[in-house]
Amino acid sequence: MYSTPYAHQQFYSTYNNQQGSQPMFNNLNIHNTSSSPSPSSKLIVQHCNTIRQKAKVITKDELERILDESYRELKTLTVPSQINPNLKRIIIALLSIKSSTLPSLSLHKFFTLLQAPLTQIIRQWQRISLDQNDVFMFTSIIKLLRNLLKNIFDTNRYPTWLFDTPLLTTIANFLVKIAKLKNFFNKKNHRESKAFLHLFSIYIDYQTDLNEEKTFNKDILDKLIDPVTQCLRSNHYIDIFSQLQTKKEILKMQKRFFLSKCPSFLVSYNGSRLEQITESLLSTMLPQYLTLFNELIPLIHQWKRSTMRAINHLIKIVKHGSINTTILADHLSFIDHILTLVDTPILYNKLTVTSSKLETDLMHTIINFLANMINEPTILAYIKQKKMTASFLRLTSAQYQPLVYDAYTILAHTTTEADIKEMHNPDALLSTVTESLKNLVANQNSDNLQQTGQLLEILKGLTQHDQIKEEILKQDTFSFLLECTKKFTGNVLTLLLETLWSLSFSQKGALELREHPEFLEEIQTISKNTKDEALKKASDGLVWKLVQEPAFLEKVAKNQEAENQEAEDTLVETKEVIIGADGKEQTVTKMVRKSITPPEQIFQYDIMISYCHADSELIHKIHQFLLDQGFKIWIDLNNMFGPAMSAMAEAVENCEFVIMCMSDSYKQSTYCQAEAEYAFGCKRRLLPLIVRPGYKPDGWLGFMIGSRIYVDFGRYDFDTACGKLMNEIGLQRKRPLPSKVGVVSQHEKPDGPAPVVKAEIEKPLAIPDKLPEVYTSRKATFYYNQKHIYRWTESDVLDFLYNNKLNEVMPMCEKMDGRALIQLYKMCVAHPSGTYNILNEELKLTHNVKLPIGSYTRLLSAMERVGERHAEVVSSIVKARNLRSASRPRITLPSQPPIIVSSSPSSSPPISPQQSFHSPPAVLHTRDLHSPYDIVINSNASTSDVIKAAQRLAPHVKSINPSQRRTLYI
Repeated sequence: MYSTPYAHQQFYSTYNNQQGSQPMFNNLNIHNTSSSPSPSSKLIVQHCNTIRQKAKVITKDELERILDESYRELKTLTVPSQINPNLKRIIIALLSIKSSTLPSLSLHKFFTLLQAPLTQIIRQWQRISLDQNDVFMFTSIIKLLRNLLKNIFDTNRYPTWLFDTPLLTTIANFLVKIAKLKNFFNKKNHRESKAFLHLFSIYIDYQTDLNEEKTFNKDILDKLIDPVTQCLRSNHYIDIFSQLQTKKEILKMQKRFFLSKCPSFLVSYNGSRLEQITESLLSTMLPQYLTLFNELIPLIHQWKRSTMRAINHLIKIVKHGSINTTILADHLSFIDHILTLVDTPILYNKLTVTSSKLETDLMHTIINFLANMINEPTILAYIKQKKMTASFLRLTSAQYQPLVYDAYTILAHTTTEADIKEMHNPDALLSTVTESLKNLVANQNSDNLQQTGQLLEILKGLTQHDQIKEEILKQDTFSFLLECTKKFTGNVLTLLLETLWSLSFSQKGALELREHPEFLEEIQTISKNTKDEALKKASDGLVWKLVQEPAFLEKVAKNQEAENQEAEDTLVETKEVIIGADGKEQTVTKMVRKSITPPEQIFQYDIMISYCHADSELIHKIHQFLLDQGFKIWIDLNNMFGPAMSAMAEAVENCEFVIMCMSDSYKQSTYCQAEAEYAFGCKRRLLPLIVRPGYKPDGWLGFMIGSRIYVDFGRYDFDTACGKLMNEIGLQRKRPLPSKVGVVSQHEKPDGPAPVVKAEIEKPLAIPDKLPEVYTSRKATFYYNQKHIYRWTESDVLDFLYNNKLNEVMPMCEKMDGRALIQLYKMCVAHPSGTYNILNEELKLTHNVKLPIGSYTRLLSAMERVGERHAEVVSSIVKARNLRSASRPRITLPSQPPIIVSSSPSSSPPISPQQSFHSPPAVLHTRDLHSPYDIVINSNASTSDVIKAAQRLAPHVKSINPSQRRTLYI
């Protein structure tokens, strides 16, 4: 019943041979019939009448019978005057069918008869203009094709003859001609131009549907991609784009073809040459896109609708493919323009629940573009530097769900620890994501599987922040995630396990997970049996963190303890001649228990390089440099899925140094965190490197490196940075490993009777105090007492520490100002024992001095007193409030420390020392560092009470230079 794509070729081949070189359908006329029509033409006419009469009710079977008979009739005809009118008649009759009956027969052999006339008309149009008969035939065939393929989304339902080489080659040549001729589309060929755009749209729709299917036939339209790219690179594209905001008239067909149809075809293309095509196009056109943006972005509030559409399609072009991120990393000004659009009110104020509105569609394209770009480390770092968190948070309140998901994806990667702390309600960020995830899981189906994966990717990104981890453990999210491990499979399960792995780095999170033995059994089973490498890596990571790492660290600790014990228990026999009670000399043998420095540890490797694959280009250069210096290096060069966790642990234990190649990618990698934390736990020599320009370590990574010296490869040229790295290796090798510190004790045993001697008992060797004189002898001042801690300089911090007899702490705070000191204090409060260990370790490494626990506690006490002093300043104002007058004016006082105090209702709680640190001045969100006044008091109290309160501030403002004093306004 159905024909192959080539079933009609014999028929048209015979006809074309009879006609010579004349166009097959020239001078066709629908009303031109033979004066004595043949029986076959009468049958066609009869069928056409039947179709028209039953257009709305004709059944599939009846229409199929008519098409079968019509096909056979047309195959028997050899006279052009019979073929042409009859084919036209039945095409026009079929156009009257409005139901879904016609699409159900899209593969019928009759429609193969359309290929030859369609091909011939397009070829003729390339040579000369079409006459009215050709135009009518061309537009009728295209309209029939549109009706035939209406609402068809299955690519198997497309007629295969549409993809035959002769037709595609003809269309490709036609596209090349359009790219070359400036005004190919004009008012004279408007009808046929419109029909051609409809034909082109059929191929765009087919390619779009093809992307939704698992097929290897992605190159079926490969013949068209080069001509389309040629159109997009042509001067016509740039000229039309640049004229959008002018009053110059642009033909509608030109705008649609160049600014909409060609971009849509490229964006729907996912063939084997995608990366090559994308690189070629962007390498040529990206500078021109930037020129267009430079001209249009300043006029954004005057944009026409056509300009918005063109911008939308242009961004989609730049977003398509994976090579684009590498190219855009060298054109960051394009990212600047995109971020400008994110902050444009005419876009974000008009967002709707669907993408049908142009502003919503454009904003979604913009945010989706950025969500794809953040996978490139340079672009991610650049976006983070722009501090756009508030702008992305704004978009999370949009109604269009795909836009919201992409906004959360960006936030999960670009939000810093500082951003989380500044958010008014960070737990709302988490709860929104988790509630959306719960809703999707409750209604799980194939359609929302992709959204589930995206939400898990967002959750995984958010869990890099300690505050978010704590919120997850507070809420019921934790148990929900554990339940999901029984429901998810494949990539979604991998993302879920990676999220739980990230949570396991929290001590509380690890304890919670270990309390679920069925979960531990499940992940160990997955680790042993799965063939999915990504899933195996995630399950291996959890097994390592929850089961294996504690055992490995215990083994390391026992080995170290044994080494120390061996050193302590070494008895050294010494003989000494002494004068006994009888005045005679006696020889006494002493067995002295003393520390003997163990032999220098020999490592299998000098250095292990811990890095993220995203930074591999620079890391491979560093690796080669170190090899050239003669070092033995352990590195996972592939780093695609990482080696087994036990192999990683063995590598750490057998390396003297561990180089941590820090970047955003490194911090976000749970695998890299596992490597770094194990190296830290094993007390390896850590060498932090910054491998991305502008990166500043924070969160777990900032906590781990503490005040260690790091080498910034993003700041210095490669040779200079390598020189600094070698210098740091040399300095660290001069210091003993932390694990080699021993304790000395003594035990004596005389040969004979106990002699009467006044033997001086050996004392345990103390760690020598090697603090430089600059820390032990200092001419300190008390100027810091007259300032708010937020305005302390580095010198003020050292004065504060010296005056509080905290000399041991001074080396680690040498380059800290007041704000940095507060951050250290917060670390001490949040992780007292962990921070003490870090500070103690750092002091040993840098000055071979131990940090007494007393000094550590006195640091906390001194910081509390500072907080109390500043809290008193605030409280003195709060206590003076009086609600006698609701309209008291503002009172301003001059003072050195910038303080803003808001008098609130009497129910306000007192301000604690810690609160004074967390929100100095009293109302942090209203504080303006550039205010013309140092102290601003907002109060409803009486004038006299406020003046008294202001007088109580006098001790804090007495040091101000009289010339700097300002007027007190009441």
